[in-house]
Amino acid sequence: MGSAGLATRLLTRTSARRAYTAASYDSTPVPTARELHMLSRMGCGFSPASFRQLRRAGGELAWFEKQLDHTSVRESSKGTEVAGWFPRLQESSEEIWRNDRADVQNNWEYARDLGNYSLLRRVYSSRTVFESMVEFWSNHFHVEATHFPGFTQRPAYDATIREHALGKVSDLLVAVTLHPAMLMFLDNWKSVRNNPNENHGRELLELHTVGRDAGYTEAMVKDSAKLLSGHTVRQDVWNGFYDPSRHTTGAVEVLGFKHANAVADNPGLAEQYLRHLANHPATARRIARKLAVRFVEDDPPEALVSRVADAYLASGTDIKATLRALVSSEEFWASAGRKVRTPIDDVVATCRVLQVSAQAPAGTGSFAHELSWSIRSTLVYQWPRPDGPPDRAAVSASTTRMLNSWQMHWGMAGGWWPNDQVRYKRPAAFLPERRLRFDQLVDHLSRVMLGRPSTDKLLKAACEGCDVQPGEVVSRSHAVIQWKFPRLVAVLLDSPEHMCR
Repeated sequence: MGSAGLATRLLTRTSARRAYTAASYDSTPVPTARELHMLSRMGCGFSPASFRQLRRAGGELAWFEKQLDHTSVRESSKGTEVAGWFPRLQESSEEIWRNDRADVQNNWEYARDLGNYSLLRRVYSSRTVFESMVEFWSNHFHVEATHFPGFTQRPAYDATIREHALGKVSDLLVAVTLHPAMLMFLDNWKSVRNNPNENHGRELLELHTVGRDAGYTEAMVKDSAKLLSGHTVRQDVWNGFYDPSRHTTGAVEVLGFKHANAVADNPGLAEQYLRHLANHPATARRIARKLAVRFVEDDPPEALVSRVADAYLASGTDIKATLRALVSSEEFWASAGRKVRTPIDDVVATCRVLQVSAQAPAGTGSFAHELSWSIRSTLVYQWPRPDGPPDRAAVSASTTRMLNSWQMHWGMAGGWWPNDQVRYKRPAAFLPERRLRFDQLVDHLSRVMLGRPSTDKLLKAACEGCDVQPGEVVSRSHAVIQWKFPRLVAVLLDSPEHMCR
């Protein structure tokens, strides 16, 4: 036997003989399994602050119900501040275009600011169910943030989604479909009379509403394009308007929607069509399935999809009623740990559990400007295709993704990057006492960062990662606090308990 093989066997035997029994630090409370699941799935991830908010609300169901009425939830001070950190996002489409042309701020910089604004809102807002739904609808009705010239309207499009994120899908569908950002992204603004561009009409059916299984035909795709034609955009100012000279007339029929379409000057026709699609049973099933994939598991049971779709239709496409049906299901509560966090979700959750305190950006090197780069993958709202980024383990658990996330964990655990205009919590501040055993410290940190007590496996990994024995006493001067702290935190953040939700 070679020396390497012998060493491996000896190390294995030594580890097997050593007892790793997780200690308990009961002074640090933890949520119940249901409370943790609710915060992880419907919110933006566990944090000590969100846990306190949930308990003050009266438990997981009371918290969820209160979150659905998001304007009644008092916003955090940092969440309020973030709204003003990127003032260029408030500019008109004409100003955004002019600044891009003059190289004052280019399209990719507007996209970066919008992505960082979204991330920071999810990190700091007290209205986390609302922020989760903004993220969901932004992905479902995806408009790529650097699209040219759609980027001029992308900040306004985000505001539109926020306005309707917990309202009715029928209202949301009308607002986003006829928004100039979508009209440009899916080429509807290029439609002319008797030659409508089919891209928008096709994606409306395939991606945004009924889906391919609904049985629509190519003739219906053409009619869908007719119905949307005339809704266009004024160049240079990039505002949307209806131009009857661009509308293609002629009888149309799409999945039960019939109209003579004999008059060109009928801007309300498209809205009638969109509301029909929003209330179509196939749309109900498609949205129910996407909600279940996002908030339950990658392959949700058909029975769950049917019940959620029924609630969607019975409520007249009400988003709150649809979410209530999802959360009240046995499948939802049985799905803990079955979803892998996306790279974007991981950045948000990591900032929350590390209690990172960003400052208003003053220069492009600030934490608030650099945060989106820490994703190390496709940036927020920059997925190149109109279908929106995937949310399945097959994509989110690749080797490259895991290595990138672990590198992000390491950088934030040490406060190394992003590190400008930000305050990371000092390692000593995580000590609950001046002196305590290492195994108790691991349990305390597990409770603070993972929302659950430590385990034997986690303790073993922490001991081996930091080269510390379970009973070793840790104080402010100990190496674990002085320079090994990033190792210890990385053990927790790299674990399945953090990487999954």
